[in-house]
Amino acid sequence: MCSSDLRKWDLLLAHIYKNIPGFQIVEKENSRLMRLLSFLFFFNKKFMLSYTTTIYPKVYFPKSILGSGDPIQKITIMAHEYVHMSDRKRLGVLFNILYLSPQIFAPLALLAIWFSNLWLLCLLFLLPIPSIGRAYFEYKAYKMSIFIYYYFIGRIPDLELFVNEFTTSNYYWMMPLKGVMRNNFNEFAKRLMKKEHEDYILEIKNVLDGK
Repeated sequence: MCSSDLRKWDLLLAHIYKNIPGFQIVEKENSRLMRLLSFLFFFNKKFMLSYTTTIYPKVYFPKSILGSGDPIQKITIMAHEYVHMSDRKRLGVLFNILYLSPQIFAPLALLAIWFSNLWLLCLLFLLPIPSIGRAYFEYKAYKMSIFIYYYFIGRIPDLELFVNEFTTSNYYWMMPLKGVMRNNFNEFAKRLMKKEHEDYILEIKNVLDGK
C-alpha cells in the first residue's frame, strides 16, 4: 500500500463530496434494496460480490472491495461510478430512463388490465434487447476505468475484459456486437496513449494530480 495512492483516494472522495450533493458510500450487503436487485438481476451471478452499483447519489460497494487495502482498485471503481453520478446529475431522470431502456418499458404491460391486450406486447421488453443508452453510459464510464489503470500502472489493460462487459449477461447483453465494442476500445486506447483526454477524464486526472 502506497501512501501517495491513499492520498489520491482521499482527493477523489473530496472531489465527489464537493460535486455530488448527498453522496454516500454504502456496503452492498447491508442494503435491502441491493438484495432485492440481486434477485431481479439473476442473470448477473456476481452482482452482489463483484459489482459496485450506483443509485444516485449513493454508491453501493461490495464489502470485500470496500474493505480492500488496494486504493488503486477503489479509485478505479469510484472514478467509474463518479462518471455515472455526474451524468445523472446533469440529465436527471432522463439518465435513468435511457440507462434502463428498453427493459424499463415492460411494466407497461399492466395497462392490459384496463385497456387493450395489445399492451401485453410490452412484455417483449423483458428480452435481452440491446440498450443503446446503457451501452453509451457504460462505455463512457469504462473509458474512465481504463484511464485510471493506465494512470497508475502505465500500460493499457486487457481490453477484452471490458468488451465482455457489453456482450455478456453482466449487463444483460447491452451491446452484443463484440467487433464494434472491440474497435471502440482500441480507438480509445490509441487516443489515451497520445494523451488526448476528454474533458471528464481530464477532470479526474487533475484531481489525482492534486491540481
